Amino acid sequence: MRRKHHPPDAPEAEPDLAAPRPDVEAPAETEPEPAAPDETEAKEEPMAGADDSQVSVVSRGTKIEGSVMAAGSLRVEGEVRGQITAQGEVSLSPQGRVEANIKAASITLAGTVKGDLVATGDVALPAESRLDGNIRARNADVGGFVDGDVTVAGRASLGPRARVEGDITSSSLAIAEGAVFIGRSVMGGQTADDAKSAAVGSA
Repeated sequence: MRRKHHPPDAPEAEPDLAAPRPDVEAPAETEPEPAAPDETEAKEEPMAGADDSQVSVVSRGTKIEGSVMAAGSLRVEGEVRGQITAQGEVSLSPQGRVEANIKAASITLAGTVKGDLVATGDVALPAESRLDGNIRARNADVGGFVDGDVTVAGRASLGPRARVEGDITSSSLAIAEGAVFIGRSVMGGQTADDAKSAAVGSA
């Protein structure tokens, strides 16, 4: 008697994992997270030469009472009463009015100032300017009116419209024709007070 031959059972097909299953919901699509911002773009670039080129302005019509400090330069077109300190240049427009002591690298005044000027560099007072106070600087170029002493390590010069009522201490002094100088001139770095004391001692 012949036995019937049964073919071996075919292996069960593995489920296709990629095919979607009807009983399982597909995960909701999520929006991709935005890329982190580039830190180099977010940072604000400093101005080139900010220490030297940055200029603060006291605009015309503005009045300030108190201390004014500038990391760079300062231009005054309004009014300031108090104290002015700047690491750069302080400039005063013809309309500016200042009642303050000024300390800066250099000073240019074209308006009216009541106060002392101290500069590590040069001081310039164009024609029509007026200063009621003293000057201490490297060099001084006076074209307007000064009621006070001028003490410089280098050169002091008086323009044709200058008028100085005070002592001038300098290494060299130039007085243009038409200038008015009422005071004493001390050359060679000796102050006017030293000269006065020496004159009294020798009398």
